[in-house]
Amino acid sequence: MSEDLAFWNKIAGKYAALFNAHDTESLYDFYADDAALVLEPGHALQKNEEMKAGIKQYFADLAPVLTVDVQHAYRAGDVALMIVNYTLSTTADGVTSKKEGVATDVAIRDANGEWRYGIDNHYGTELTA
Repeated sequence: MSEDLAFWNKIAGKYAALFNAHDTESLYDFYADDAALVLEPGHALQKNEEMKAGIKQYFADLAPVLTVDVQHAYRAGDVALMIVNYTLSTTADGVTSKKEGVATDVAIRDANGEWRYGIDNHYGTELTA
């Protein structure tokens, strides 16, 4: 059964707020200790200093802006799957690009009861070529 979408939109909204503030440290901390960031279909990066550096560079290079809207959320204990409509705008060399899609993200509740991103997959169900 789908969970309370207002609650899950707060979780995804917190992620988006940190993302839009380009707050690399806080966004990095919002990921679970063993999180994975899907860079492209079929390729995920585990949470580590390389991931943090990549996020920082991404913010500097593209000044991204993210909007999110959780459509469905399903929870099993301390794990939740969120299906999230998103819009991502980036600007490079004065040209702004916009991408819309449906992400499949997994949130994990930590020992302190805080929800964090365990899998950040804005490619959703896109498959590798």
